Amino acid sequence: MPQDKSGVENLKDQLYSRHNQGAMHDVRAPLSHDETEVKKAWSDLPPREPKPFVPTHESRMSFATKFFIISVGFFLVALTVAAIAFFWGPNTISPNNIDVQIVAPSLVDGGKEAQFQIIINNKNPAPLQLADLIIDYPQGSRDPKDPTQPLLHERQSLGTVEAASQVKRTASAILYGSEGAQETLRATIEYTVQGSNAVFTRSGEVTVTIGSAPVSVTVNTPTEAIAGQSFPIDVVVRSNATSPVNSVVVQGQLPFGYSMTSSNPKATAGTLWQLGTLNPGDTQTIHLVGTIDGQDGDQRVFKFLVGQDSDPTDTTIKVPFLIMPATVTVTRPFIGGSISINGQSGARISATAGGAVQGTVTLQNNLSTAVQNVQVTLKLTGPMIDKASISAGTGFYRSSDNSIVWTPDADPTLAQMLAGSTVQLNFSFNTLPPGQGGVVYTNPQATLALSVAGQNPGDGSGTPQAVTAAATTQISFASQLSLAATTQYVSGPKPPVVDSATAYIVQWTVKNASNTIGNTLVSTVLPPYVTFVSGQTGVTYDTGSRTVTWSIGDVKPGVGYTTAALSSGFTVSLTPSSSQAGSAPALTGSALLSGTDRFAGVAVNASAQAPTTVDNVVAKQ
Repeated sequence: MPQDKSGVENLKDQLYSRHNQGAMHDVRAPLSHDETEVKKAWSDLPPREPKPFVPTHESRMSFATKFFIISVGFFLVALTVAAIAFFWGPNTISPNNIDVQIVAPSLVDGGKEAQFQIIINNKNPAPLQLADLIIDYPQGSRDPKDPTQPLLHERQSLGTVEAASQVKRTASAILYGSEGAQETLRATIEYTVQGSNAVFTRSGEVTVTIGSAPVSVTVNTPTEAIAGQSFPIDVVVRSNATSPVNSVVVQGQLPFGYSMTSSNPKATAGTLWQLGTLNPGDTQTIHLVGTIDGQDGDQRVFKFLVGQDSDPTDTTIKVPFLIMPATVTVTRPFIGGSISINGQSGARISATAGGAVQGTVTLQNNLSTAVQNVQVTLKLTGPMIDKASISAGTGFYRSSDNSIVWTPDADPTLAQMLAGSTVQLNFSFNTLPPGQGGVVYTNPQATLALSVAGQNPGDGSGTPQAVTAAATTQISFASQLSLAATTQYVSGPKPPVVDSATAYIVQWTVKNASNTIGNTLVSTVLPPYVTFVSGQTGVTYDTGSRTVTWSIGDVKPGVGYTTAALSSGFTVSLTPSSSQAGSAPALTGSALLSGTDRFAGVAVNASAQAPTTVDNVVAKQ
């Protein structure tokens, strides 16, 4: 049975059949003879209707673009999920889930070791890594292991603080402060978390009250002090300990403008007082007297620090206990009084021993009303004052207490001082020369203490009110120096002969009265006709400037008075010229002695005339 053939096979049979006689002819469409008009321009073409857009395979979105969009969307979703998991998920680490608690006594005795406990609770579901505990102690705290060392900060390593765990640490310090003072102790934990380099912190703090210190300090001082007028300060130190407190020291931090004139007991170094051992309940008082300068209404703060220090040479306290301040308000005196000496004024001035002193007391009424019946007293003390030479001017010298007194009876200008007016009172005295009566005073001083009193009837009460003022000036007398220059013949023609050389020794002698003189030098310049030959101990010669110098250094008090004078010299050669015949030529220029008075703090000097050939006039040949 024949099988059905496909159309292709049938076509093949027809093409290759022997019976095929041109059965397959090329059928072509007949040519058309219709004429068609060709347009010459695009504008001549008829408008075409737009065809609807049918997307093709090429215009559809590629697979890569679709994949990119899907990836971005997936990333955004993943990021959102991660953020939610980080901030609100079960493994979130928040500082708010960390508690830092300090367990401390509410009352801590100053100067004694205090114990503290720091408790850290990590309530986070994840650990805290590389954790450190930082403790900040109050100002002035000390290390219990070495109380001489301050302890302000301490760092303890905690390592890893596991999730939902608690860590406890202990600390100790010695706290200082005045009784009742409140101090703050702070603890901070520093940590990192897994996957982050950032450092996070969480802190806690506690306030403790300082109880009784080993010692207490009370400062008794007036609330107001008149400028330039002496006033007292009492520093009372009391032991509160139940056992002896050794090496108790008080250091005064005195304000600007304050001048301490005396203290009992005396300070050992600067403003440092060594009180030694205080037994339980013992009390010691430091009494100070001084003056303060300032404008009306200025406030000055005195601070007294008490502690322990066994080294008497220290100028600061190694182990401080507490510091006690006291405030003094400076007030302007009703009557201002000042003293000037030889044109100088101030609390401390200098003058030359053995000379005359010219002084002036100046008074000024600082009130807005007149002051009546002014009384002025100037007390002079000091061994160098020549009492027989005191001149009181319009006042009266009272030898019974070495005071000059001015009253309205002798000076009418004191009967009434109008508001803002001034009055000047003059006085003078001589100082004793060194060696007077065979006595040489070391570091001599004189103190001039001024006191002024008057009455103010203008306050409206009808009752006169007393007003006072005071001033004190201390004079430090500089030492008196003397220099002598002598000559001695050595060799050559005597008397000197023109154009011939004659040798002489020039001898210098120095005397010093009362104070040590530092950096002492004697110098002179040689004339052109004199040649320097040689010098004795300490004497040098500079060829360029032709200067001879004797470097002495320090000259002790009493040299030339209670001990031998200092002496040195040098040899010179004199060759006179014909123009000097019949004269006694000088062998040197005038000599100058200079130095610094270490007590008075001033420059001192003396001079000697140029030595000559000592009455041996130059002869002609």
